[in-house]
Amino acid sequence: MADTNTLSASQREQQGITLDEMLPEAAQLGTLDVNGWRLGIASIEPTVAHRANVLLVPGFTSSRSTFFCIMQQLADTGYRVVAMSQRGQPHSNGPDTTAGYTLQILGQDLVATLDALAWHEPAHLLGHSFGGLVAAEAVIQAPARWASLTLWNSGQQNMGPDKGMAEGLAGLREHGPRALWVHERLAGGLDPDADLRGELNKIEQFYFDRGMATNPAQLDVAMELLVTQVDRVDELRDTDIRALVAHGDADDAWPQEQQRADAERLGAAYAVIPRSGHSSHQDNPEDSVSELTAFWG
Repeated sequence: MADTNTLSASQREQQGITLDEMLPEAAQLGTLDVNGWRLGIASIEPTVAHRANVLLVPGFTSSRSTFFCIMQQLADTGYRVVAMSQRGQPHSNGPDTTAGYTLQILGQDLVATLDALAWHEPAHLLGHSFGGLVAAEAVIQAPARWASLTLWNSGQQNMGPDKGMAEGLAGLREHGPRALWVHERLAGGLDPDADLRGELNKIEQFYFDRGMATNPAQLDVAMELLVTQVDRVDELRDTDIRALVAHGDADDAWPQEQQRADAERLGAAYAVIPRSGHSSHQDNPEDSVSELTAFWG
């Protein structure tokens, strides 16, 4: 059970603490040269006997900092952890054309990241949301390189036509990344022009800056995949990868029943993280870490 005396990342954001500011003191920021591009990472060494290596992959409009809130807890249970920004995401660079962000290329980046880290033994791989699509591709490409796959609040199909992604993609292509920000603000009932007047609070400014620091070509391809991705469950099952499908009890991205069905078809472990939404690790880090370490262990 979660320790109610420990603040989650979501609660700390309510206090004005950004995800970037949640980096553990023991963690190190750096970059890796991967397939010709510089990828930003955060890494932390285990504080007890080393159990295994873990690679954490962020989702759409995200970055390495989404995982800062659980890195220390994972290190304290024996895991060497690297959280990465994918090519084109904040703290990484990438090409300015969509051809450089195909799912195959993004999957190749994850495999090449293991080489750049000199991780020769199989590593545990976690993909959050859109990162789950990329993580699945990496497993399909090179199953022997991975000790396990965790699909974290992530389906293995497209998100469906009712998520507003197609409309957001059209705005992105016509007007650029700020149009995507405006689309999301309107969908949330928030003032779409507060940034123009300099009226964003510290947390809103963080998310605005993160979106504007993402390469538009990366956003384009990611949104296109979220709208059009085909079912990969059978391909994943054929790899014999040991897998976990987990989501928050209030996750509203991929339908929860679909994620549960994915787990059944994969023969995977399945977990629902209480008191959490689409970013379970931010909303409920204690139960998230407990589920992950139990599965990896």
